[in-house]
Amino acid sequence: MQQDTLFTNARIIDGNGGTPIERGWLAISGGRIAGLGSDPAPNVAPGARVIDATGKTIMPGLFDCHVHPGNLHEDVREVPKLRPAVYVHEVTRILENDVRLGFTTLRDAAGLDAGFRDAVNLGLIKGPRLYLCISPLSQTGGHGDKRPAYVDHHIPRNSLGVYPAICDSPDAMRKASREALRKGANHIKVMADGGVTSPSGGPGASQLSVPEIKAAVEVAENAGTYVMAHVYTPRAVSVCLDAGVRSIDHATLIDREICDRMAATGAYLVPTLVVFEILSERRDEFNLPRNYFEKLDIVREGGMRALEWAHKAGVRIASGSDLIGPLRYQAYKGRELALQAKVMGAMGAIVAATKTSAELMMVDNDLGTLEPGKLADVIMLDGNPLEDLAIFEPDSGRVLLTMIGGNILWEKKATGA
Repeated sequence: MQQDTLFTNARIIDGNGGTPIERGWLAISGGRIAGLGSDPAPNVAPGARVIDATGKTIMPGLFDCHVHPGNLHEDVREVPKLRPAVYVHEVTRILENDVRLGFTTLRDAAGLDAGFRDAVNLGLIKGPRLYLCISPLSQTGGHGDKRPAYVDHHIPRNSLGVYPAICDSPDAMRKASREALRKGANHIKVMADGGVTSPSGGPGASQLSVPEIKAAVEVAENAGTYVMAHVYTPRAVSVCLDAGVRSIDHATLIDREICDRMAATGAYLVPTLVVFEILSERRDEFNLPRNYFEKLDIVREGGMRALEWAHKAGVRIASGSDLIGPLRYQAYKGRELALQAKVMGAMGAIVAATKTSAELMMVDNDLGTLEPGKLADVIMLDGNPLEDLAIFEPDSGRVLLTMIGGNILWEKKATGA
């Protein structure tokens, strides 16, 4: 049951990048933000809950614009072997843990079907808001085509029947985009470059043509949405920009020139630095072919440099993790902020994971910042993230409360809050 709430005595980071409010208040009514400001706090309606947030930080819930909660194994070809009930319960554990980590909005980058979003909306899963692409669009032999050379039939992404869409012409891209939207996609994803876990090719193997990607962009824009693209290199990014792609994901091998183009076109960058860190530091735990790690080292090396160039060029930078595997790996989503902060500063990383991500996903009218009238997606932290972004590490225990739409989905009772 939804309850009006008033936070008092809080440090408030509103997501806009300005100076935090010290000893502030935040009022929530009807699932939306009713007001905020410096103490003294206003009177509350009868029945409202008052939370004393002395020594705590209140801020918008985090976005992760590139997640794969359905990629429960580092080799996506192993995932369909999980029985449907096991698969659903494992994904549910990840989604509910994301709430405990402070994430209130996730953009799935392929794998989940619309049933998971329905389950969240119905309260069957206490998870973040979900925005889905359903199936990635790939060329034959592209990053989304996980068939080894000796297999001709397409391999599903899970036992629920989600398959990659293989497209080798503008018409095929157009049809696949419409099919994804028919199945409940919020946005379209294209595989415009090779990848670390591609059975054939790798980063730098530019994939799909401008006319093919443009067909997907046109379908998406006609439906009031946009295209996100898996890319690494300047050539692949250039093709995507020519086609009108809004979201450029990974892009760790880009150069200064393409960063200037991204800034000029208004495209967004989603760096996904943390996936390369986790795969690299725990490579002995992942059962992947040796050549996958050779490709990983190539894309990891350029990540921080690419982010620095993009930041200096004025590219709009959002936040995403791209983590794969079971819960023990996917729980490190929050480390992305600390990695981005090395270039953008702590406040810059927070803005990327809140306001800018909401703008990228075209939901900033309702989400991303703490402003009157917006939906009350709010987290309370034990401490100050501007001083220590390790607050979002999975073992920190410092995310004390997560509220989505005015409903508290997670609260660490031991705090007494």
